[in-house]
Amino acid sequence: MNNDDWKIQVSIKSSASKDADMINVRANTADELSVLLEGVSNYSTQIAATAKMVQAAYTTLPLVTPPSIPATQPPVSSVPDQAKQASPTCIHGPRVWKSGISKASGKPYAFWSCSQPMGATQCKPVS
Repeated sequence: MNNDDWKIQVSIKSSASKDADMINVRANTADELSVLLEGVSNYSTQIAATAKMVQAAYTTLPLVTPPSIPATQPPVSSVPDQAKQASPTCIHGPRVWKSGISKASGKPYAFWSCSQPMGATQCKPVS
């Protein structure tokens, strides 16, 4: 069933909380909806247990990627002092400071980038 082909939808929230999980059941006929809702009901204990496990894992360890820079390595260049007052500009407007560690080479980088998306119209970065 294509995402746009359903005619009936039932949305079930796991609790009254605004952050509660929601299950959407979509069907084309009342009979199909009945079968799908029965399936959700049969797995309700497993659904609730999975939701609790995911919430506990997120509370314990949020889903973020830790920095890959070892603590012994000096931090990547921060915004230069002159940038705190005014950033350089190009024909597209103010430039954006970018710095980090290259995934390809593992070397640090730091430069002022054009605000345009990458492509033919983007200006070359400046240090």
